[in-house]
Amino acid sequence: MALLEINNLKMDFGKGADAARALDGLSLTIGAGETVCLVGESGCGKTVTALSIARLVPAPPAHYVGGEILLNGRNTLTMSARELQAIRGGVVSYVFQDPGASLNPVFRIGNQIKEALKPHRPARATDAEMIRLLKLVGISAPESRLKNYPFELSGGMQQRVMIAMALASEPRLLVADEPTTALDVTIQAQILDLLRDLKQRLGMAILLITHNLGIVGDMADRVAVMYAGQIVELSPAKELLRRPLHPYTQALMNSVPKLRGDVQRLSAIPGNVPRIGKFPPGCRFAPRCPVARPECSDKLPELIEVELGRWVRCPFWK
Repeated sequence: MALLEINNLKMDFGKGADAARALDGLSLTIGAGETVCLVGESGCGKTVTALSIARLVPAPPAHYVGGEILLNGRNTLTMSARELQAIRGGVVSYVFQDPGASLNPVFRIGNQIKEALKPHRPARATDAEMIRLLKLVGISAPESRLKNYPFELSGGMQQRVMIAMALASEPRLLVADEPTTALDVTIQAQILDLLRDLKQRLGMAILLITHNLGIVGDMADRVAVMYAGQIVELSPAKELLRRPLHPYTQALMNSVPKLRGDVQRLSAIPGNVPRIGKFPPGCRFAPRCPVARPECSDKLPELIEVELGRWVRCPFWK
């Protein structure tokens, strides 16, 4: 049984005539100890997907109108508030992209880690456990760091504190939503190395959200490419990087700067991701697709398995 299984999830913002479909028939699984990268441009629905796992999207305006989210075999969409509180942190924890905005500026680091420990491991909400967590994420002199305020730490150290807080309740799934975006390149590499090491040591699964395809090869077992509220390609990471199949994935790969060979102008994807509620008919990537055909605007393509373990939402994949 998969640790996380999202089946045909449909979610709207608003109701009735004002409803705008944000997630449309989304399906995704993550096995125990597996790392899955969710990639795509801003506005594709990656963060909404991640927050939906533990029903953290405010409702209203969000309304789940179909599908299921099975976490440890239980559907989070039917859970009570008390049951959701038990899985938030206890089964799935989150690390967000801007630690400076996530940490409370008026409380010391130690107080904030203790608050993360209390709901699920109250007996371990001690200085010794907090020091252990800070050591686990590679923070030096953890005893003194417990007394620091967030502004006294660098961006990289703040992110390590956020990871320590996420690990405090020993979750089985860690959701990292672009955890390196606000950091410089050197610190980005350190955070990714830390996540990779923690996965191996703790045996947890990771859902890593990113728009940086350079991260995928280092971190992911599988990759889900998302566009306009849908998965358009799902593949083992190495296979996808070697030979992307969907035109959108190919366009993303072509827009990555090349470090070898002659320097050429970057290949940008024309246009923008359509707004929710304003999706074009048929294939949603068709207006931006370099190989679109007239029939692409007639019918929304299904996500089909075209090779073993490789799924594509395009009848003209190649």
